[in-house]
Amino acid sequence: KSVLTHGFVLDGEGRKMSKSLGNIVTPQEVIKIYGCDVLRLWAASVDYRNDVKIGDNLIKQLVEVFKKTRNTMRFLLGNLFDFDPKKDYVKYEELEDIDKFALSKLAKLIENVNASFETYEFYKYFQYLQNFASADLSSFYLDIVKDRLYTKGKKSLSRRACQTVMYEILHTLIAILVPVMPHQAEDVWMNMPQALKNKESALLIDWPKAKDEWINDKLDEEFSKILKTREIVSKAIEPLRSCEPKKIGSSLEVDIVITSDDKEKSSLLEKYSKLLGDLYIVSHVYTSNVSNFETLSEYNQDDYSVKVAKAKGEKCSRCWKYRELNQDGICQDCQDAIKE
Repeated sequence: KSVLTHGFVLDGEGRKMSKSLGNIVTPQEVIKIYGCDVLRLWAASVDYRNDVKIGDNLIKQLVEVFKKTRNTMRFLLGNLFDFDPKKDYVKYEELEDIDKFALSKLAKLIENVNASFETYEFYKYFQYLQNFASADLSSFYLDIVKDRLYTKGKKSLSRRACQTVMYEILHTLIAILVPVMPHQAEDVWMNMPQALKNKESALLIDWPKAKDEWINDKLDEEFSKILKTREIVSKAIEPLRSCEPKKIGSSLEVDIVITSDDKEKSSLLEKYSKLLGDLYIVSHVYTSNVSNFETLSEYNQDDYSVKVAKAKGEKCSRCWKYRELNQDGICQDCQDAIKE
């Protein structure tokens, strides 16, 4: 009704839809092929105050968004199979900095979605959801914490802390999906372990509310700067992977020295030095120059200097990082995780 009042529905070529042109896209056609959640997602993605478009290409783009949220949920579910929040939930103060940063991002998502719903700007809801699932989760947090999930001790604080954040993200995403994609939300809920549920249906859960402690502007600012170094390191490594013949395959085959003459940037690198290996997905990271570092390539950008060398040690058969190995072919960290 709002669309008919404020503008026209246009087809994929920008023409006004009409029966005489034969370019009508009926809801039944979309539902039959893609399901009603995709149709609802389309309605949420357009700005109804202007002429809106619909067509095969646009619908297929929305299908990809639907698949992205679904695959993200599958990953979260797959790594929460042994998590019981009543026993395993980790307090905020015991979380690692990257976990706190993820919760800060989650808090902003809740805040932004609330604002978009209150002002009836549903297309913003769609954008926030898409950016969070693609950029903040898949390309950042979930990519970085895979090592903790797969190689740390099953009941270790590090792994449980990561699962705690994923538990909060899962519940929040389900609740946010309900108004627009209720069938996907309910499908996820039905496949959740019983220990993770607090209601009989996703349609009955409370609307998410960010905890005050999650909001950390200082951490947001610092991590935003640290994340920029990830792009710089990637640019330093990529020529070694793309040249012929390739000098390296996986990024875990390299060690990194990253330094800066800028005092503030150098201090920030030192502060988060223990995190950088996971952030860059490399075997070793040094924040000051080291001796006997056989540099393969060097890259400079934004007052950062990055040197890349072949990783020292041998490949651990369990975590795939290059370390000193024991007789079983695994590193000390993996050996400790197995004992734990």
